[in-house]
Amino acid sequence: MARIAVIGAGTGAMAAAARLAVAGEKVTVYERSASYGGSVGRHEHEGFVFDTGPGLLHLPAVQRDLFVKTGKESLEQCVSLIQVDPASRHLFADGTAVSLPNASRAGVAAALDGALGAGAGARWSDFMDRARDAWD
Repeated sequence: MARIAVIGAGTGAMAAAARLAVAGEKVTVYERSASYGGSVGRHEHEGFVFDTGPGLLHLPAVQRDLFVKTGKESLEQCVSLIQVDPASRHLFADGTAVSLPNASRAGVAAALDGALGAGAGARWSDFMDRARDAWD
């Protein structure tokens, strides 16, 4: 059994620590902040709430996979998942606002076209295709 130090308690580090521990390694996690989660946090200012990092936690399949490989219970046995709609609302300095629907690529493209002009949705969709290719 190795003694492994994991530096940081962000979601990736915590997932790595959990998988190492399940594999039988002795793992210690070190975090300099007062809480865990790393860049997946939130900041509140003057009544507005901002995500401070990537929004990967809205991909339940990633979390389910981690629970399957590291836990004795499923994700759904440990937490309640509630789909929200809209998924996000964006406010721009010029006053433009756009709410993006959840689980609807066509809906997001239409919302972007409506708020930002014809073609914005297609450009976003092209970007998502490139992101999928990079991920693959």
